[in-house]
Amino acid sequence: MSDDVTAAAPLPAAPPQRRGGAHGTRGGVKLTDGPVRKQVLNLTRYLLLGTIATMSFQVADAYFVAQLGTNELAALAFTFPMVMILHAIALGLGTGVTSVVSRVVGEGDIQRARILTTDSLILALLVAVVFAVGGALAVDPLFTAMGAPPEVLSHIKDYMHVWFMGMPIMILPLIANSVIRAYGDAKSPSLIMGGSAVLNIFLDPIFIFGAWIVPGYGLAGAAYALLISRTVTFVLSIFVLQYRVHGMISGRPHAARVIQSWRQLLHIALPSTATQLIQPVSAAILTTLIASYGATAVAAYGVATRVEMFSLIFVMSLSIAMGPFVGQNAGAGRIDRVKEAVRFAYRAVMVYSVVIAAILALFGGVIANEFSEDAAVVSMATFYLLTVPISYGCMGIINISSGSLNSLAKPMPAMVIGASKSMLVQVPCAYAGSMLYGVKGVFLGMAASSFIVAVLAFVLARRTINGELALRPAAVAAPSAAE
Repeated sequence: MSDDVTAAAPLPAAPPQRRGGAHGTRGGVKLTDGPVRKQVLNLTRYLLLGTIATMSFQVADAYFVAQLGTNELAALAFTFPMVMILHAIALGLGTGVTSVVSRVVGEGDIQRARILTTDSLILALLVAVVFAVGGALAVDPLFTAMGAPPEVLSHIKDYMHVWFMGMPIMILPLIANSVIRAYGDAKSPSLIMGGSAVLNIFLDPIFIFGAWIVPGYGLAGAAYALLISRTVTFVLSIFVLQYRVHGMISGRPHAARVIQSWRQLLHIALPSTATQLIQPVSAAILTTLIASYGATAVAAYGVATRVEMFSLIFVMSLSIAMGPFVGQNAGAGRIDRVKEAVRFAYRAVMVYSVVIAAILALFGGVIANEFSEDAAVVSMATFYLLTVPISYGCMGIINISSGSLNSLAKPMPAMVIGASKSMLVQVPCAYAGSMLYGVKGVFLGMAASSFIVAVLAFVLARRTINGELALRPAAVAAPSAAE
């Protein structure tokens, strides 16, 4: 691949791969042989568990904090943008790690994959420490500038100081789990995240309100519960990575080697992180536009997007599953399998979107009524759930194309797709719809933008995959050397 810097500077060759030795065994799941659809769906079903678990503990946090009072709930809401930004950085790093490591695993160079894994964790630790220290020092001025009143700011400080203190423990498991998935094992990270979510939900009321020998810490208790559960996640993820996947090396890191690894990782991670960071900015612009139509419009948008978040779980999980699958097969030269997987994923999300759109068209009003008793809010949310879900299949095409391009070491086309989805196309379409049909036009514009960007994503992904297939036709029928 022309822009894949992972081909530079050879690293030590991998030892022969034999079952039974900790350093000679490649753990995880080989994705370069066997039925394509079955492997993609297996990855997806485990990712579904992890996604649901993550959403569940976030809902639980909001539920328990709401019982403390309005100021505490407002403080938690103020922390969302900062948490989203830092989570976007972690997602960007995770995308880079999944792309680079999965391709090297597909090539069969397991020693090199271990080196990249170890160096990616060093990079993640460094980034986490820098942002933890900087964030802890900036809590007061940052949230004051965001408009937090003094009675809310005190709760924000209680929460964020604990959150920043534990940031390395929160980010490292995300990177470790990205590596485990790059080896084809989606089951272990999902089970770990599911267990962590259950533990988090169990600890929330204990540390928020107090129980047994634990005093109630208020909003800070939610941060302590998160920190403890993520510490368990960290320990389990590193254990799986080291003793089941055999994906790390020991010994003192060498500066030249680490810098080389970081260059390879950041080649994908930086554009991906930039794309992730655009999303909260775009969301803020759209929320501001909708807010110009009054509190009813904002409330309706909030209700509809909460329903949408759960409706898109399959689409999100399938998109993430494409990362390790495409990466391993690209590394092994099996572009034919990449093409088959992408085609299947496109069809799957289109069928899924038709079913979900039909369900929401029939029952959207009933669902919205469960969130609000205001007739105007329910009416507007129902309109959103009647129109926007028609574009869910297009959202799936966008996410699948972008993820696949990153795993093919083509980060710039993926960034173009992501920026178009979040800002370059969506925001202008929403404003155009607003001028024509008011707040309903905003919703229609958002849906229309998904159709436009999906065409762009489809063309870029198809052209890239066909180009790779033309460059490496001899590899189509060749078996992978991964094991």
